[in-house]
Amino acid sequence: ERSADGLLQVASGGAPAFTDNERAAAEWAWQHGQAAGFGSDTLPHGRWWWWPLAVEEQPLALLGVRPRSGEPLTAQRRRLLMALAQPLAQALARARLGEQLEAARLHGETEQLRSALLASVSHDLRTPLTAMRGSIDSLLALGEAIPADDRRDLLEGTRDEAERLDRYIQNLLDMTRLGHGGLKLARDWVAPGDIVGSALNRLRVVLAPLRLHTEVPGELPLLFVHAALIEQALVNVLENAARFSPAQGRLALQVQVRDEQLCFAVSDQGPGIPVDERAQIFDMFYTAARGDRGGQGTGLGLAICQGMIGAHGGHILVGDGIDGQGTCITLCLPLPTQPDTESEAP
Repeated sequence: ERSADGLLQVASGGAPAFTDNERAAAEWAWQHGQAAGFGSDTLPHGRWWWWPLAVEEQPLALLGVRPRSGEPLTAQRRRLLMALAQPLAQALARARLGEQLEAARLHGETEQLRSALLASVSHDLRTPLTAMRGSIDSLLALGEAIPADDRRDLLEGTRDEAERLDRYIQNLLDMTRLGHGGLKLARDWVAPGDIVGSALNRLRVVLAPLRLHTEVPGELPLLFVHAALIEQALVNVLENAARFSPAQGRLALQVQVRDEQLCFAVSDQGPGIPVDERAQIFDMFYTAARGDRGGQGTGLGLAICQGMIGAHGGHILVGDGIDGQGTCITLCLPLPTQPDTESEAP
């Protein structure tokens, strides 16, 4: 068949070496839609007989036959091959059509995704920028006339919005890299407690209005993971839980071993997610407009979580939250054979 650059290439079987005469015969058969090569009246010098596979006079590929006996094909065998070539050409045409339809579908989905991305993030990126600019304008215009406590509030608000903007941008970058296979797993041994501590430190401002309870046993097996990606997945789940929780609501983070897996379970007291919608929360741009502080964000956080956890061979579970209220999202990662720390000791 023809490659993208117009050259003939082998589509099935091995890739034998063709002589110049054999290549010329193949080209002639393609161009004229007739048999050529060994045993034919056109360019017979060679070992291959060529027959074009065409539908509606449009060539799709060439059927090449090399007789083992070294003798030209008989007229009966040529007729049989030409008869079999027609259904083969039709099957090839259907396969090509299927490929073209799939390519068109993927192109349409890509364009739809790009439009949805622009529509979704335009507001979410502009909102923190607007708040930051308002605070900075107030500080510049009024300066020392603003009481010290109010100035501090403005500065802290600016910092919080900057962190929020940074998280949005990080989510977008991660989603893009996941979609293009750009996230590489630089695995290393890491303690689950270190991942939890780092994630909680990054979200200290977001989690401050909530009553957080953590349960992280001291003797937990190590994970062999890309620590930054697992931390980001946990950050996304915690931030999502905080966003849907009422002020002073309870939030629980529990780490435990279940069925040879290490699981991070985040439970909240938010409005919860109906069972029939739980599978949708991992779709890009899906957001649930429920809860005291719901309906904000790009809807990429949990989609990214699924990509990051799935890349490590893990999975995510969705269940009921604290005391049957709210939601519990559990990140489960497989536990590998633990390293022999004694043999590694100096």
